[in-house]
Amino acid sequence: MSLKQSSVGPEIKAVMDRPLFKGGRWGLHVVDLANGTVIYDLNPRQTFHTGSTAKIFSVTAATALLGADSRFQTPVFQRGTVSNGTLTGDLILHGRGDLTLGGRTMPDGTIDVPIFDHFDANVLPGMATLTPEDPLAGLDELARQVRAAGITSVAGDVVVDDRLWDQIAIGRVPISPIVVNDNVIDLVVTPGAGAGDRVTLDWRPRTAQVTVTSTVTAGPSISNIHLKISDDGNGNVTIKGDVPAGHKPVVQTWQAPEPGAFARTLFIEALARAGVTVSAAAVGANPKARLPADLSGLTRVALFTSPPFSETARLINKVSHNLGANMLPFLMGVARGHRDHDSGLAIELDFAIRGGVDEREIVLTDGQGRSDCKVSPRGMTTYLRYLSERTDFPTFFDSMPLLGVDGSLASAVPAGDPATGHVHAKTGTLVAEGPNGGYILRTKALAGYIDAKSGRHLAFAIFVNDVPIPKVPDVLDANRAIGHIASLIYQSN
Repeated sequence: MSLKQSSVGPEIKAVMDRPLFKGGRWGLHVVDLANGTVIYDLNPRQTFHTGSTAKIFSVTAATALLGADSRFQTPVFQRGTVSNGTLTGDLILHGRGDLTLGGRTMPDGTIDVPIFDHFDANVLPGMATLTPEDPLAGLDELARQVRAAGITSVAGDVVVDDRLWDQIAIGRVPISPIVVNDNVIDLVVTPGAGAGDRVTLDWRPRTAQVTVTSTVTAGPSISNIHLKISDDGNGNVTIKGDVPAGHKPVVQTWQAPEPGAFARTLFIEALARAGVTVSAAAVGANPKARLPADLSGLTRVALFTSPPFSETARLINKVSHNLGANMLPFLMGVARGHRDHDSGLAIELDFAIRGGVDEREIVLTDGQGRSDCKVSPRGMTTYLRYLSERTDFPTFFDSMPLLGVDGSLASAVPAGDPATGHVHAKTGTLVAEGPNGGYILRTKALAGYIDAKSGRHLAFAIFVNDVPIPKVPDVLDANRAIGHIASLIYQSN
């Protein structure tokens, strides 16, 4: 690869020329926020796979449309009459797009955001941690309110209304307006201290909907993690493989195939804990045929209110939460009276173009940034400058990972790096299987803001695309290399 040394500087060029990136294509654009002066410039108008830097577009467009202070409200309605505590009819839980439904909310009302979230636990085993908050907290609160409303038994059924938008699956993940624990079961494998020692398994949330079986064994302490999760389609989940002896607990997840049915079972179980019995079986399909055409006129018996949207934005950007990002186009569409995915994406794209991105230099196909999403480095920095002038900019700025401190940038530079705490930016990663074995790093990207050593405020975008890598963990080396480039930009400007 040949680069104009003057366009990037010798130290940055040295990182780009590392053997790790052999065969890759680089793009870089760095501008002064105050006046737009271009500082570094490499392939600025070529388009690159965004990876999760696409979340910059989905989060900011949603913030502008929904409002940073807006809150999700999840109601429960009764359909029927109550006599002596018995509801002759149904309870209806109406999914309204709350990503957390209270399961991550801390006592101060903010959302608990880990360094590496459980939603990506299966991608890099051994990295994820679970937040301590109860994932069923929101459902338990709704159930207590139902009991407080005087309902002690439900003679009909419990139905989840998930009709807010026309659901699709993205990357085999159903994008539903009802979300409990990200619609996954967390499986926690804890090996003993020595090879061959007992391996314990725990999971959450506990529910009658699934039965979990483990055949995981403890291997030598120097071995790698090898785990595989499968199910038979009837709620019987199996995790097998091996983990190194003495390793910290390893988190994996099982994706619930039908979020409505998953939430229904969990809500019936929450009602039981609150002292409300339901005559219908807890495990089974979500009986949506029982739903009325609309819910107007029904009596609301419970309501759960989320933290402000700014907290959802922070969760999505800090840990690169794909499910949350993919809900945003739907939420934007619903706010404008639409039900389909494409209408929401059109709103998002229009916002980006109004923010100065050349329509020839951007493609958006979802909220998270899968392989068809592309943008040019210049388009990204132009948009970042536009965002910096908006009144809702603080919400976006605070939502991004902080280099060397948290989220997906926590370990991107060594401890004590001069740029620690001075780079707010969104990471992006896409990995695909290679044609002849190994993998292709479709993109490693970083885009955001640098408060440079000199005091200048910069907007920047870094992309490298189509790099052959032998193994997935090489992505971590690429992340550190991109973090090093950001640090070099900080130190030299």
